[in-house]
Amino acid sequence: MKLLEKIRKNSKVKFNEIKKKINIKKNYTIIFEDINKEPKLFLIENKKIKLIGDFHFYGIYNKNTELWTWSNVIPNVLLNQIKYIKDLRNKAYIFEKNMDLSKTNMFFYQFLINDSMYIPKKFISLVYDLILYLTDDIFIFESTHSINNIQFTGLSKILELHK
Repeated sequence: MKLLEKIRKNSKVKFNEIKKKINIKKNYTIIFEDINKEPKLFLIENKKIKLIGDFHFYGIYNKNTELWTWSNVIPNVLLNQIKYIKDLRNKAYIFEKNMDLSKTNMFFYQFLINDSMYIPKKFISLVYDLILYLTDDIFIFESTHSINNIQFTGLSKILELHK
């Protein structure tokens, strides 16, 4: 099986698993708060907590400029998040070893080695799939902030789930 097929299959499996736990089509509010001095992700719907979990902050995508920026180069990101992202980005060797001159492998390699990168909107789903493939995260939430920035936050572990 080609690497891109493995990456897409992995996303489908994770997508189907998270759908069993939450309705991913709903427009949840995502907030971050500390519990016992540890930052946690809270998924809120109609002022009710639906989920509390551990998370990874991957980066920001600006829809206007189509520019991706990794979180490890964004000011005020927590040290543990920076280390995690650096370790993730070090996995570029996977694509360097499998460089079969495909545009997709080259895209993945360049994405991982550059702090920022122009990514046309039509390719942003590849970013989502790649991150899920290279990590143990369950799902990636995309939350839109001011000036059309989309924050990519991965749910790494569900601590509490409320129906």
